[in-house]
Amino acid sequence: MGVPISSGNRGVLALGSSLVGLCAKAAPNAEIAYLIGHNNSDPVTVKVNGEERTIKVVNCRLSPKSKLENHLVWILFMSLLYRTLPINRLRNKIARSNAWIGQIQDSTIVGDVRGGDSFSDIYGMGRFIYGFLLALSVILIRGNITHFPQTYGPYKSRISRWLSAYLLKHSSSIIARDTKSQKVAKELVGGKREIQLTADVAFSLAPEIPKYIALFPNSTPARTGKAVIGININGLMYNGGYTRNNMFGLRIDYKIFLKDLVTQICSECDHDIWFIPHTYAPDGNVESDPQASHDLWQQLPEELRQRIKIVSKEYDQHEIKGIISLCDFFVGSRMHSCIAALSQGVPCVGVAYSMKFSGVFESIGMGEWVIDGGNSNNDEAVARTLELFKDRNLNRNARLERVADVKETLTQIFENLALNASRNP
Repeated sequence: MGVPISSGNRGVLALGSSLVGLCAKAAPNAEIAYLIGHNNSDPVTVKVNGEERTIKVVNCRLSPKSKLENHLVWILFMSLLYRTLPINRLRNKIARSNAWIGQIQDSTIVGDVRGGDSFSDIYGMGRFIYGFLLALSVILIRGNITHFPQTYGPYKSRISRWLSAYLLKHSSSIIARDTKSQKVAKELVGGKREIQLTADVAFSLAPEIPKYIALFPNSTPARTGKAVIGININGLMYNGGYTRNNMFGLRIDYKIFLKDLVTQICSECDHDIWFIPHTYAPDGNVESDPQASHDLWQQLPEELRQRIKIVSKEYDQHEIKGIISLCDFFVGSRMHSCIAALSQGVPCVGVAYSMKFSGVFESIGMGEWVIDGGNSNNDEAVARTLELFKDRNLNRNARLERVADVKETLTQIFENLALNASRNP
């Protein structure tokens, strides 16, 4: 649960692919299914170890045009009925009549990842409540749910804190992807539950370098042999969030920071610069990384544009990670673009709009590589990024060793989940 299959956000797609890979490795013969809010139940293919694997999709909907049995309200009603009926024969009849409930009943493990960072109300209560209701349907049927590695919090509302605590108290396993949200989860359950700790599952995602990398403008080819600095421009931050009015309460002026950073980097080194989108959306949509990248490129002086390219094709999550692997240094504002760099040993600065960045960076001992957009001003952020660029090769081998340890821990976590589930079906 919590892994969209048709999103333009390569981060959430990376979560889904990584989870499938980890589950397939832990239980090679298991059937894996997506339980998701989606407009159809057509199966999807996911790359696992370089090969495509077909994944079953069980969907629910909120549209008034959907079939009754697929509507979330009906699913919740039938789940509540399932919960209150004491007779197994009647429960089985409900499960046979509803694909969503039947999949939950038949599964050995049902795990939720909430897009990695949506166990929080920072994106609005509507999104939070929707995720809560999906998880509630599992608890009504099974009595518990597994919470895969993710960030817990922050919370603006007491209601969202209370609902989060309810879900965690009804979890068979709770796994945090950073120490800060591990602490939040412990507070929510009153310290009475074990909160396991590992890194984000996307550390395990396999990269794939495209045979051809499409770059804009293509009239001036990339300079042969030049090292590349990759910059991910977060369209949501660039546009001020969904409200378009500094939704995240940033002190940094993100647009000016990016322009100043590119100008300074070009004056201090001979690297080429690639703007690497990580979330695709139509022009005019606040989420669009490509549009934000083109807007910034247009604002730069002509002499700088000669050294700057925009990755212009919509590559999948494996390919984007492969492209990022080619960078000598990376600056990201989409967290999963940073994970793509960190997990391959690419020196990476995270320009953060949320607490989730520091926790993920700290998981591999790179907490000092995060620039907090809520506390740093532009001059401080640019100066710190340039300082880290100069130190990019320090302790590189130690970072690679830490990444290897993180990947091994992820594998062990999921093997333990599968083993415990087989012992307690």
